[in-house]
Amino acid sequence: MLPSIFISHGSPSLILSNNRSKKFLSSLPSLFDKPKYILVISAHWTTNTLEILTRSDSALIYDFYGFPEELYNQKYPANSDVKKENEIIDLLTQHNISIKKNNTRAGYDHGVWSPLALMYPKADIPVIQLSLPMSFSTQKLFDLGKVLYPLRKDTLILSSGSLTHNLGLFEFSNEDAKVHNYAKDFHDWMTEKIENGEQENVLNYESKAPFVRKNHPTLEHLLPLFVSYGASDDHIGKSLHDVYMYGSLSMEAIIFKN
Repeated sequence: MLPSIFISHGSPSLILSNNRSKKFLSSLPSLFDKPKYILVISAHWTTNTLEILTRSDSALIYDFYGFPEELYNQKYPANSDVKKENEIIDLLTQHNISIKKNNTRAGYDHGVWSPLALMYPKADIPVIQLSLPMSFSTQKLFDLGKVLYPLRKDTLILSSGSLTHNLGLFEFSNEDAKVHNYAKDFHDWMTEKIENGEQENVLNYESKAPFVRKNHPTLEHLLPLFVSYGASDDHIGKSLHDVYMYGSLSMEAIIFKN
């Protein structure tokens, strides 16, 4: 059984850097068997209701501005898999979860290709992307993960976002800036509750966790976590990478092995 994982994908330029988080993502696949498929839920494709990307090519979206030209030349020639897409659609439909095919979206956003280019640089595994449905509550995202759980027989479920994400407070001039307490407090609360199996607290984090809105003025970078959280048997995860960039950007990854 493959794990479900939440990763903090960080800046698009991570792929051009030489730091602990790049090395971590590059080595992450050594912790489990090579998957036959990868299913990704990214913070950078938000929709009202649930959608699945259905295209025949491997186009990339360079959904960022002001970065080195080298980054806009990055390629990641992975493709999806029609048979697996249809399996996922059938699975969700059987559980009364509506899902819409999207064949007009330009391709994979950087929440998908940027970390996968480090994890699986050969791009030899089909990548299926689900949107992040913003009309879903935390509980409904968790329930979506529970429905996706059987896919883990051959599929790595990868949620790509960030455990903390407030662009306005990042110290972009200093990658190694001292960690701010508000970011550490939120990170520590969330990882502790997940590792201790405190499901009720985690699902109700908005009213229980410290500094929620200071770390997440908008929630799209945190919400993918709840899909991977749901896609486990015991809903107990393990912190893998307690590292920060720019003073408050957590680069945490949480793995759900069971």
